[in-house]
Amino acid sequence: AREWHLAGFTSSWAYFLQTSLTLSPIPVPEDEWVEFARMLRDPAFRLPTTTRPRHYQVTLTPYFDVVPANVNPFTFDGEVTIYTSPTVANVNEVVIHCNDLTIQSLSIGYQSGTDVVDITATGQTFACEMPFSFLRIRTTEALVLNREYIIKSTFRGNLQTNMRGFYRSWYVDSTGRRWMGTTQFQPGHARQAFPCYDEPGFKATFDITMNREESFSPTISNMPIRTTNTLANGRVSETFWTTPVTSTYLLAFIVSHYTVVSTNNNALRPFDIYARNNVGRTGDWSLEIGEKLLEAMEAYTQIPYYTMAENINMKQAAIPDFSAGAMENWGLLTYREALILYDPLNSNHFYKQRVANIVAHEIAHMWFGNLVTCAWWDNLWLNEGFARFYQYYLTASVAPELGYETRFIVEQVQMAMFSDSVDTAHALTDLNVNDPTTVSAHFSTITYARGAAILRMTQHLLGVETFVKGLRNYLRERHSMLLSSSLFTALDAAAVEDGALNGYGGITIDTYFRTWSEKAGHPLLTVTIKPENWGNDCTQERWERNTGVSQFPSLWHIPITWTRAGAPEFEDLKPSQFISQQVTSINRGTTGLEWVIFNKQEAGFYRVKYDDTNWALLTRALRSSSRTAIHQLNRAQIVDDIFQLARANVMKYNRAFNILSFLQFEDEYAPWLAAISGFNFLIRRLAHDSTNAALLQKLILELSPAVVAKLGYLEPENGSYMTDLQRMYVMEFLCNVGPECNNFGTQAFRRWSTGTFIPANMRPWVYCAGLRHGTAEDFNFFWNRYLQEDLSSEKVVMLNVAGCTTDQASLNRFLDAIVSGNDDIRPQDYNAALTSAITSNEINTLRAFQWLRNNVDQATRTLGSVSTILNTIIGRLLNEEQINEVSNWLTANQNTLGATYSTALRAIETTRSNLVWSQQRISEFTNYFESGYVEDVIEEITEAPPTAPPTAPPTEAPAVTPAPDSANVAALSFITLIITLAVNLA
Repeated sequence: AREWHLAGFTSSWAYFLQTSLTLSPIPVPEDEWVEFARMLRDPAFRLPTTTRPRHYQVTLTPYFDVVPANVNPFTFDGEVTIYTSPTVANVNEVVIHCNDLTIQSLSIGYQSGTDVVDITATGQTFACEMPFSFLRIRTTEALVLNREYIIKSTFRGNLQTNMRGFYRSWYVDSTGRRWMGTTQFQPGHARQAFPCYDEPGFKATFDITMNREESFSPTISNMPIRTTNTLANGRVSETFWTTPVTSTYLLAFIVSHYTVVSTNNNALRPFDIYARNNVGRTGDWSLEIGEKLLEAMEAYTQIPYYTMAENINMKQAAIPDFSAGAMENWGLLTYREALILYDPLNSNHFYKQRVANIVAHEIAHMWFGNLVTCAWWDNLWLNEGFARFYQYYLTASVAPELGYETRFIVEQVQMAMFSDSVDTAHALTDLNVNDPTTVSAHFSTITYARGAAILRMTQHLLGVETFVKGLRNYLRERHSMLLSSSLFTALDAAAVEDGALNGYGGITIDTYFRTWSEKAGHPLLTVTIKPENWGNDCTQERWERNTGVSQFPSLWHIPITWTRAGAPEFEDLKPSQFISQQVTSINRGTTGLEWVIFNKQEAGFYRVKYDDTNWALLTRALRSSSRTAIHQLNRAQIVDDIFQLARANVMKYNRAFNILSFLQFEDEYAPWLAAISGFNFLIRRLAHDSTNAALLQKLILELSPAVVAKLGYLEPENGSYMTDLQRMYVMEFLCNVGPECNNFGTQAFRRWSTGTFIPANMRPWVYCAGLRHGTAEDFNFFWNRYLQEDLSSEKVVMLNVAGCTTDQASLNRFLDAIVSGNDDIRPQDYNAALTSAITSNEINTLRAFQWLRNNVDQATRTLGSVSTILNTIIGRLLNEEQINEVSNWLTANQNTLGATYSTALRAIETTRSNLVWSQQRISEFTNYFESGYVEDVIEEITEAPPTAPPTAPPTEAPAVTPAPDSANVAALSFITLIITLAVNLA
């Protein structure tokens, strides 16, 4: 289980928004991560590479609830033919994958004239060998190099129920309830559909045939249908055009009654959206933005999508039950309904950008992941980092009004830094992926968001033109199984050609990038201004979010940008130099002191800590009327860094609040999103202390006048996208800390319950306020509206606020619905609903625990485990009395709980540690609550500065070569100041 940034969120909708903003893979059952971790870390689970497939022919016949004699419901019959060849001599056994398949026949042979010579050894029993999922075929003779062999098998499988492999789902269309069969094969579930080489490195082409019931719509798969025939049993057999050379995890097929709900009607560039037939025009936005993104990616890569395979088209499908959230199957992108179907009137702005950037993510995969594929999951960032990067910057190029470049900082860079700031964080490229270390986290925020942030930093280092040139070279190795070194080589060649790294002391992309891709974590850059000798001393060390400094020292090649008060320049993001040593002195070229900011627009992946002098000067500047001279993204960077420095006790909270006092005058998107994240952590940590929690909430309200004045509570007609989005986030936050927002929200809820339309962007906080201050009758009205709602994104919004009810009977009703199994809440939404029920109000925690005690058997049957519920409850316990109550119940039910018991005990220790943290740090809060903002005292020094810059930096700080024409070096003032801080050192 991953640790998310916002453990302190008091509202599940806020939690949902922030965790979703990172666009990490949507959580799937814990047993899948266990399985995947085992596959990664143990070479015994890897296929031998002694044979390699070229082509498959796959035929499947699915059965749903109506089946012929001797066939069980929700199963399928299958046939597969695999054309494979040995890669080494003396191979006497072929090993492929299968899982949950009954092998009815299996043979291997080779073509000799018109005959096939069978070399299958006798006496074998063919079965899926668990837990390895191996299917072994011994031969009567050694395979001959340069000869192709034919593996044939017939088998029967099960339509899965866990949203993996070839699985069944249901939906309601205009005719009623329907069954469907669909797929999710990443990372290793194609083996549940047919025997295959189910690892990304074994790429081949595929001919897929589906024998469906006549009443179903035409099957959808990666490629268009090539031929259609009616079989003797009345079924319709559909064979698809041959796929591109691809990995098994990128295959897909959907057997359903779906229709095309939006199309471009372009025979040369076909692009269609598929869904159930009653979704109206909600596919139009994904089609509109999808076409623009596809064209932009083609222009960017200079590789046309529609030339990747003969007859290829583009299809996107909305799936009602989909654990992965979205999947980049070649030619058939699949999504949860809420992530592709958008209603301009009833979907909020979060979903407009969410649809756009997740479509961009999956389209980018057609090049980064599908055309060029990681050889093994240890290089997954080559797929996911690029897709995450382009889902923002490609979308920004076609829909700039959606604010992707601003949102990337708070949604990706800062989230990635948080996840990457523990000693257990993994590197982008894990060089020891087969050792016993658990590496299931390769499908993680680090892989996705950190990878994207490092790519952004590299683009600024090289310049856009050189970066793009290198990527085009990288992609020219079509269908290759590439490693990180392939990318570095391509970028270095472009850099040499353009001279992009000239002036950096001979550094190469390979040298620079390996410090970021092969090392976990990231640096904290501590900057000390030395006004008397023309310099800034910079010290790098690995950052750790709980202690400040990691126990595993590391150094990076850090590309540096900086600017100053006298000549603020935030647009040139080309680094002036590299910092590669632990301590480096940067010659400014002048003396004197004014504020300095490192990491312009947070283009680099590192945190910054300044000396007290610079913090004081920055505080004054940020509180002044000229604060916008500091770029919005750097104001957001300062907010995020301050909260993290204080969390780790590198800075005291009273000092942090003194700096953050500038929020009183701040009204922009990025600084406030960073602030919301930081404050929610503190709200959670002070929840056990009602007095100081109330004072923290009072402080937050005192800091919000400017942003409230800008936004207001009521959404105007024709408002700007980013302002309306900001209002949704800020008001949801303020409704958790103050009465004014709650009063407005409650009144709006009353109007909604009597038929008044409420704009979609207001609904999350209006719904929550109305339920929180409402009655059981209010909840009944709300829940009935949820049950009647057909728009998936609105259902998710309602699930994420249903727990805001303070009526205990209503909360129990909500919890009962989650585990009832009656389809009111889909399995993919269980976690979101549980988070809502437990975390939306402080009183919910123990109420949910009492409910769990009475319903533990039903919860276990439905959810498979109560570990998630228990850990969430335990994480919110406020005192030792509550901890003991839960501990006693755990002890009494130890045998029933099984492995959940151990995880719950670990969660209790974490909760106790959090309470100790609060007790140790509370004086810093109370000091500021008592004093408020205190102006830093600045005293002038009369000593004259040196008349010329030093000719070389101090010997203990190795010099680095600056880039030519740096815009970062400018004259500072001749007045040297020293700061005596009146607040900060308690």
